[in-house]
Amino acid sequence: MIDIDRAHIRFRTRSGHVDAVREVSLRIEEGEVFALVGESGSGKSTLLRALAGLVPLAGGAMRIGGQDAARRPARDVQMVFQDPYGSLHPRFTVDKTLREPLAINGIGDQDARILAALAEVGLGPAFRFRYPHQLSGGQRQRVSIARALIVEPRVLLLDEPTSALDVSVQAEILNLLRRLHGERKLTMIVVSHNLAVVGFLCERIAVMRNGEVVEEAGIEAVRAHDVKHDYTRRLLHATQGYTRS
Repeated sequence: MIDIDRAHIRFRTRSGHVDAVREVSLRIEEGEVFALVGESGSGKSTLLRALAGLVPLAGGAMRIGGQDAARRPARDVQMVFQDPYGSLHPRFTVDKTLREPLAINGIGDQDARILAALAEVGLGPAFRFRYPHQLSGGQRQRVSIARALIVEPRVLLLDEPTSALDVSVQAEILNLLRRLHGERKLTMIVVSHNLAVVGFLCERIAVMRNGEVVEEAGIEAVRAHDVKHDYTRRLLHATQGYTRS
């Protein structure tokens, strides 16, 4: 479903440029849940944004379903952002937030689709005309997920989808994402610092450091600490230490 071939992403700065992603190549199968892990600044979210069409490539190529990612229909790839407080327009009701992508993509039967989208993420009709400030963090993230799914994408990109939420709410969102994957057979890429989140949702991971992929591994190998790169071992050790504390 997703073929990334030597992707290179560069940002200009006052002193020159920064190579945020360097020569990254990945293949992700249809229906797979794949994770990008690594420390802050490693290029994970930048790569995700490039797949969503929000950041241009300086080199390499990205294909989705065999088609150039830059030319594929926008509705095919949707993204859920890290911050449920900043990703929703504060002056839009939930109804308007969900109606907008339908209008942009020329999708009809909007009222029925909005009600169905809310029900799919566990929100009733009473939430339809509320504003973001009237919702909890978990409810806002559910609306963000509904907004992404309402146009029926083939690929769902999740940038730290639970990191801004309370621990109890994190579990609810993770269970929701796992159920949605099973029902819709979505291809999903999850960016996360939290290896517990990755272990719950994902089948394979790619470890990024300084804009490069240093290792790919199956989730069972990660659980068994059967990894090859020293950086991956340090990430696992750091996560284990945090969990024990």
